[in-house]
Amino acid sequence: MSFSRVLLVSPPVTSRYGGLRVPAGIGYIAQVLDDHSIEYEYIDMRIDSSLRELRKRALHLAPGLIGFSMSSLNYKNTYRMISWIKEVSPFSKIVVGGHHATIFKEKVLEDCPDIDFAVISDGEKTILELCEGNVPYEATKGLVFREGEKIQFTGERAPVKNLDELAFPRYEKFNLNHYSRQIPIHSSRGCVHQCTFCPNKLLARAYRTRSVGNFMAEIEHWYEKGIRQFAIDDDNFTLNRERVLRICDEIERRNLTNLFLRCSNGIRADRVDRDLLARMKEIGVREVGFGVDGGNNDVLHFLKKGETIETIENAIKIACDLGFDVKLFFLVGSPHETKADIEDSIRLARKYPVARVNFNNPIPYPGTEMFEYVKEHHLFLIPPEEYLNQVAENESIPVFETPELVKRERVKILKQCHRVEKEVMRNTVYRMFSRFPVLAYLIRSMFIVGLFEKLFFESLFFRNIFERIRYRRIIKR
Repeated sequence: MSFSRVLLVSPPVTSRYGGLRVPAGIGYIAQVLDDHSIEYEYIDMRIDSSLRELRKRALHLAPGLIGFSMSSLNYKNTYRMISWIKEVSPFSKIVVGGHHATIFKEKVLEDCPDIDFAVISDGEKTILELCEGNVPYEATKGLVFREGEKIQFTGERAPVKNLDELAFPRYEKFNLNHYSRQIPIHSSRGCVHQCTFCPNKLLARAYRTRSVGNFMAEIEHWYEKGIRQFAIDDDNFTLNRERVLRICDEIERRNLTNLFLRCSNGIRADRVDRDLLARMKEIGVREVGFGVDGGNNDVLHFLKKGETIETIENAIKIACDLGFDVKLFFLVGSPHETKADIEDSIRLARKYPVARVNFNNPIPYPGTEMFEYVKEHHLFLIPPEEYLNQVAENESIPVFETPELVKRERVKILKQCHRVEKEVMRNTVYRMFSRFPVLAYLIRSMFIVGLFEKLFFESLFFRNIFERIRYRRIIKR
């Protein structure tokens, strides 16, 4: 069986980060379909698309295959949506991909009988073989499928070693007016580190890179279309220092000026130094994030971060000194962490003039070492099938407790950390207008952080205004 028409769907999300950026992952899938003359359409349920619109698109296209990108967060709602669309379009086959499918494999099809296929890990080649129909299901690596009453997994597909083989997304059938004018780009896939809480390494275990020329071709493609803002979303962009320097040299050689590059997904503190960060700043990197995660070496050891708090603090200081907008990510209450440990995190968050801090409620994702630890020690307060569908990382709702931090203490300290988040953001606003002290004081006093975050992550109109102002301010600076 082959599929000549495909409908791609991004389900709604519950994360604080919303869906105002065009999704690169499903963009890669769309591009491989387009490049091989397989008709497709895309609908993004993360923004303003309704079930009515999904029904309309499915009936109009009459797709042989409907593909859903799945994360473990809110997975039950995606299952319900799949069952609903199966009633609307009963002759369409359903395929899912993403973190949830990769982690659970056969169980996804067991849990939702309306799912026909699951694509595991890198999906570009698997989805192409599935659509073209030239390879039997059982010989298509990286595929879970139904055969009568049985569910079969064909085994892992070898990771794509040469990422230049995969065309970068052009988003030809995506309405880019529905998104922020900031294009997400990836120069590599995978991460070599073993952090206990990170689900990304389950999706891409091997670290692989695109060639500098191939990566630059993507930036230049969008530059010629007037795009100047990019988010480098690699799991570990600075792992290879010399490669980053070559990228910087190439940006300069091609005269790609007035760029606003963000490494907001987080870079490793132990993979940067002053010279590297200064060079990145010269060619347009304006924002860097650091996954701090713990406030001292004991916590970092338990998290298997593989770096020290001294290294992390030094990188933060350098980045602030160089004038980057610096963002810090912390976990609040990981296994073995105490209240005193979290106070160390808070002290670090307040120590430097960082632009933003996120104190995240730890959500143990299935397949991670943290999940297995909490499960083995019977520490769950909320079963995974409930918290994955109800609790977001920015909420003060503990999903597990530990002997060091019981539920009541967790709620209190999560709320305290969220107050620190707001304090840091207000200080950032104050610094923006520091040349006018009275105005700065008034703005900081009136600044409502919760409203700002809601508008930033949920309102495209406000997001575009804010990004335009910030772009002009930083380029001028």
